[in-house]
Amino acid sequence: MMKQSDLIELIGLSSTDPKLVLFFEKYQLGKLPKTITANQGTKSIIYKPLNISFWFKYHITNDRFQPPISPKNDDYKFAAYLSSIQFSHQDDSAKKPDPKPQDFWDVIPAPILSVEAIEKIMGEATNTYSDQTIYEMKMDPDTVLKVYYTWDKKNNLSACSAVTVIEQSELIGSVYFESRYNQESFPFSKRCANVMVKWLFDRRFLSLSDAIYKEGLAEDSGTIVKFVHQFLNGHVWNNQLMPVDYLRSFLYYLLSNTNFYDHQNNKHCFYIRDIILICLDKKDSFDFLYNQDISLSDQFLNDIIFDSRLYNQMSMILNSKFDNFIKLKKGMPN
Repeated sequence: MMKQSDLIELIGLSSTDPKLVLFFEKYQLGKLPKTITANQGTKSIIYKPLNISFWFKYHITNDRFQPPISPKNDDYKFAAYLSSIQFSHQDDSAKKPDPKPQDFWDVIPAPILSVEAIEKIMGEATNTYSDQTIYEMKMDPDTVLKVYYTWDKKNNLSACSAVTVIEQSELIGSVYFESRYNQESFPFSKRCANVMVKWLFDRRFLSLSDAIYKEGLAEDSGTIVKFVHQFLNGHVWNNQLMPVDYLRSFLYYLLSNTNFYDHQNNKHCFYIRDIILICLDKKDSFDFLYNQDISLSDQFLNDIIFDSRLYNQMSMILNSKFDNFIKLKKGMPN
């Protein structure tokens, strides 16, 4: 009989791993995906007899699975990994009770039976919202078991659980620091990422040792890219930052051409492209070209020289922008 512990052991395996292949064949779970395309992103297999779903991904933000593997080096089809298993694909309900026998639940009891039993094993809830409570328990450094309790508008309680690869939030992705992504065709975006890394370093917002900070970080692009690979695994993820309030959100808006709205619904822009253009007094020139010919506006950006002077100016401006962002987030007057 298939048990919960059997499934947990499969998390993180490649779809071509013999252990996973034999398991799927033994229980006739379905056909495993050999690869996943960049357009697909994920693939799922639903095993209806036990109400379980298996989810495969190729781009998993966990260093154990980075960078994604393209078997034919075509950067289109990638190796598929079992990233999560939903133990209840559909909610357990009176009309559709979960079909798994009690013997299946050998790690935690069936969540719908007892919140108290779950809490006794998993500890206090990690997140509590108005309509949902979430419990988490690490199974190993890369795997976490989660239980979700949700209340609907009629205050009916439902529960679901899953085991998944622990992933991080990708704040400044490897696309900016890896030559294989051909960022040289639009170097401006790569240079913006370098400015952000330099600012994070100067503010000591990166989770690094004092010895690394004492070495300093020069402003040139090559040095910053080398630093990112040497000390940050080729990217900036949320687990590499110090626990600074609103920092992750600020970085998101820096890289996104998305307006931020404060508590009074006033619009603000923190897009680093526009911050740089305003800093250089080139925003109007760029907007004119952008409305005429996007290719010309792109070239305009790529021709901007990122020298020490610009880095120093941007450092001061980003300090001011971050302070303002914090005030806006808190709803304080400027």
